[in-house]
Amino acid sequence: MTNKKDLFYGLIENLDYKGEKELSNIIKHSKIVYEKQYKFTGNISNQRALWINIKTPVRFKDILKSNKKKLEEFCFDLFESDDDYGLTEITITSLASRITEEELSHIEKEIVKDSFYEAFLKEIIDLKLDKIEKDYLTEACECATRDNRLAASVMLGCAAEYLLMNMCYKFKYYLEEQGTPKELENFNTKVIKAKCAFNRLDEFYKRAENKADIFKKFGFDNLKFNFSALEIIRQVRNDSGHPTGKTISSEELKLTFGTYSSFLKKAHNFIKGKLID
Repeated sequence: MTNKKDLFYGLIENLDYKGEKELSNIIKHSKIVYEKQYKFTGNISNQRALWINIKTPVRFKDILKSNKKKLEEFCFDLFESDDDYGLTEITITSLASRITEEELSHIEKEIVKDSFYEAFLKEIIDLKLDKIEKDYLTEACECATRDNRLAASVMLGCAAEYLLMNMCYKFKYYLEEQGTPKELENFNTKVIKAKCAFNRLDEFYKRAENKADIFKKFGFDNLKFNFSALEIIRQVRNDSGHPTGKTISSEELKLTFGTYSSFLKKAHNFIKGKLID
């Protein structure tokens, strides 16, 4: 019979390979339980049925249920029955929020689970991001939970640059309605067509500062402090994505994610909001 740990990691590996990043990350925060049944499978003499129960945090339960057939296909493909037990059913239930010390110890030995990144993943789902941004941030979480800190920093930096570009386009639409032809021309030249993210951020900040009241409506009370978050993430991404020899600790990575989380919510309020009263 397939070892439960092997099945768990095999399921994650197969979901990754098939591009199912969201499902893969949810499984990382879930628990696999083997439930041995008394009834026989009828396939082999005296072989009893076994159910795989995927226990997941309640907020992810509906997502897994809607993808149950896909999960069944992977589980049945990965599981190797023996003379004693054969797989017959996959179930999805809630993972208890309060567990015993023995259960917690067991989970911590089998999976890389971090409530910090679980909460960040929940934010990503709740914000209903487009596929590009969602993929960047999901992979950033995936790398972070595996303690691949440099890769996580690079993915977070890509997400930040993509978010900045979307904010710039939103502001461009505002200038098309409210700005002068010269302002729009300069914005296109110095911001939209900027040669690098640093220049784009710097030029965009200058214009945002002149329209600070607009940004305050969406939670940007301190523009200089708020926009510095993107520059910090950009620098961390450059250091991590090039052979600088610099590393990032787990604590520094969590601080970077936390800083970005606060900016992310404000930015999407801005992108989805009404700039003109």
